[in-house]
Amino acid sequence: MSLAAVGGFVGFIVYLNTLPGGSADQPANTPQVQQPAKAPTTPAKNTAKQEPPSKEQRFRFYEMLPESEVVPPKVEEYTPGPALQKFDYVVQSGSFRSKDDAERQRAQIAFQGLRAHVQRIDLDSGSVWYRVNVGPFTSRSQMNSAVDKLVSINIEPLVRKIPKEG
Repeated sequence: MSLAAVGGFVGFIVYLNTLPGGSADQPANTPQVQQPAKAPTTPAKNTAKQEPPSKEQRFRFYEMLPESEVVPPKVEEYTPGPALQKFDYVVQSGSFRSKDDAERQRAQIAFQGLRAHVQRIDLDSGSVWYRVNVGPFTSRSQMNSAVDKLVSINIEPLVRKIPKEG
């Protein structure tokens, strides 16, 4: 691996030396003397013409922004009455074949301040899966807050609606 990196580096240096205008063919002083002589002649006129309008132009948004600050009113979250909402939200953060992997993710979620539990699922084919669920949540805003925390630790959750027992 390191031999290939050294070979690639040497090949890159050889390639740079074969380019026209490379530093190996010309002395180091020559490009520095030629470029400054050409550059100040025409751009100096253009910058002199452009500088006065920018100095004359004043932006007022620095003064206007503090005066126009808008504070939104405090609004309570919308939660439909218990008779109207017939389900809760559960956020599934993962599904694993190994219980140890599921417990590891449950612990990672606990560090975010969320309560997660591991659910064992026995399939008809005889295989066993372990789901990591967060919730249940009675409101959509609580569920969205949990989803945001999970996404911040690189977990892509699945939101499910679970019918209320009643």
